[in-house]
Amino acid sequence: MRERNDNRVTIERENMIHSLKKNVVPVLRECGFKGSFPHFYLKLESRLGLIMFQFSAWGGTLYVEVSKCAPDGHLDASGVLYTK
Repeated sequence: MRERNDNRVTIERENMIHSLKKNVVPVLRECGFKGSFPHFYLKLESRLGLIMFQFSAWGGTLYVEVSKCAPDGHLDASGVLYTK
């Protein structure tokens, strides 16, 4: 396992967030996505499109989660309904 350097990880993460907000978020907005960083959604008649950005606590990795759910939201395994 790689040893974590908190200062370097923080700078890398801040640089990536800045780049995403400058280059990716405007494109998501042009496509109709709403929300705020790091969670975005696109409401369509037949579904919700979802995009989330997540960073590794150890640095060096950015995850982009893309999913969809029914337009009325998502019911999780514990019975909680998530809507937007």
